[in-house]
Amino acid sequence: MDKTIRVALQEFKMNFARLEYKFFAFALPGLLLIITIAMSFFGLQFSLMQFKLMEKSFYFFAFPSTIAMVFSLAIFLSANFMLQGIAKEKENKILEILVSSVSFKQLLTGKILGLSMLGLIQFFTWVIVGVITIFLIAPEIFLEIFSSFLGTQIIVLYFLFFILGYLLYASLLAAIGVLTETRSQAQQIGTLLTGFVLIPALSSMFLTTNSTDLFSQIITYFPLTAPITAMIRIFLGTISPLEIALCLGILCITTAALIYITAKIFRAEVLMYGKKFSIRGLIHFILKT
Repeated sequence: MDKTIRVALQEFKMNFARLEYKFFAFALPGLLLIITIAMSFFGLQFSLMQFKLMEKSFYFFAFPSTIAMVFSLAIFLSANFMLQGIAKEKENKILEILVSSVSFKQLLTGKILGLSMLGLIQFFTWVIVGVITIFLIAPEIFLEIFSSFLGTQIIVLYFLFFILGYLLYASLLAAIGVLTETRSQAQQIGTLLTGFVLIPALSSMFLTTNSTDLFSQIITYFPLTAPITAMIRIFLGTISPLEIALCLGILCITTAALIYITAKIFRAEVLMYGKKFSIRGLIHFILKT
C-alpha cells in the first residue's frame, strides 16, 4: 500500500474516534433530525408564501447565519485536528521519526487526505439532514428548490467551497503546528484564526441588506473569509457567476500556494531540527530549496 494512503488511513481512524468529531458529525445533526421529525409529526410546516414573507423580515439573517456557523465549525473542526496532531507529534519528537520512513510530501498529503475524508463525512451528513429537514417542514420550498437544477447546483457549489475552505485552513494550521514549540502555543495561535472563520457568520445580518458593497466584496474575495461568505451569498442569491468563478480561482491559487509552502516548512523544520532559526532564515530556506 502506498505510504500516502497509509498515513491518510491512520489519520482518518485516529480522528474519527474523537468524541468532538462524533458529536458534531453525527450527534448534533441526529438531534436536529429528531426535532424536525417531531415538528412534522405535530403538523408544523412552512409554506412557500410564509417563507417569502420571512425573507422580508429583519430576522431573516438567522437562516444564512445558521448555515454559515454550521459549515464554519465543520471546516475549522477538521482542520484543527491537523494542528493538534502535528503539534503533538512535534512536541513528543514523533515528527522526526515519521519523516524517516515517509517523505515530507507523503506525510503532509496523507494527513490532508485523511482529514479531508472526515470533512466530507461531516459535509454530507449535514447536507442530508438539511435536505430531509426542508422536505419534512417545508415541502413546498423543497419542491421549488429541488425540482430544478438549482438544488443540485447549490450543493455542488457548497461542496467546492467547503473542500477549498478545509484545505486552506488545514494547510495553514499545519504550518502553525510545525512552527510552534508546544501544543498550547499552537492552540493559542490557531484559536486566533477562528475570528476569520466566524466573521462571515457574524456579518450575516449585514450581508442580507448590503451584500454588494465594499465590505461584502472584501470578505468575499479574502481567502480566509471567502468560503463561508460565498455560501451565504449563494443562499441569498446575491452573488453572480463571475464572482463565484473569481472567488473559486482565488481560493484555488491561495490553497495551492499554502500547501506548497507548508511542505517546504515541514522539510525546513525537520532538517534544521535543534538549530535556532529566524523567520528570515526560514524564508531563505524555503526559497532556496
